[in-house]
Amino acid sequence: MTFEFLTSENVDKYIEYLNIAMAQEPDMMCSDRIDEVALKKRLEDSLYKNTPSILALDGDKVVGRIEYHFYGCLQDGYRMAYVDWIYVLSEFRHKGIARQLFGEFEKECIKNKIDQYYLIRSTESNADRFYRSFENAELGDEPILRKMIVKEG
Repeated sequence: MTFEFLTSENVDKYIEYLNIAMAQEPDMMCSDRIDEVALKKRLEDSLYKNTPSILALDGDKVVGRIEYHFYGCLQDGYRMAYVDWIYVLSEFRHKGIARQLFGEFEKECIKNKIDQYYLIRSTESNADRFYRSFENAELGDEPILRKMIVKEG
């Protein structure tokens, strides 16, 4: 297994991975289609430059990804990360790939002096068992406020 950041050089492999994921588990995806042109444009958009993805590759094939962003509180200097997305193709699950993706992500956290990271986790049984295996982590049921700023559609 090798790991690399998503870039314009490997985006086509990433898109292949997304197409497989969409075909296999459309209900697990954040959208109902893949707009390849828009996705490639987002790689050049300054907003998304602050949202890296680490890809897990089995040979030349992307089989998993973790996406995150760093941010901080100016007042107290606390440095945080939020994991936006973690997904491994179904045929590659239970092989330690998600754990390795988190390991690569945590290396980036250490390099960037991040104090803490968090995510909104799935409560699906396999995902729940995975997250409960994390050492020095807390699982909570915090309420979340979500407000759309831009009207969808």
